[in-house]
Amino acid sequence: MNLETSNYWPFIETYYPNYYSCDQILLSDILTRKLEGEELDIKDEEMIKDWDVKEELLKLDKAIMQKAMKNYFEIKYSTI
Repeated sequence: MNLETSNYWPFIETYYPNYYSCDQILLSDILTRKLEGEELDIKDEEMIKDWDVKEELLKLDKAIMQKAMKNYFEIKYSTI
């Protein structure tokens, strides 16, 4: 399975409520950048310094996907 082609973020961007102003989405981005070795803002580094970044990101992204899926079903089946 190619992870690059199984990207779930377009779905989340479309169906997650208030995607562009959500703290959970921002935190997911911060944790992802940390795992990928990208440079973070000093405040972000300090905030997550004692975290198990991989575990926290997994929990967070599961919750984000669940909320996006719930919203998708509410939209798709709103007339049923």
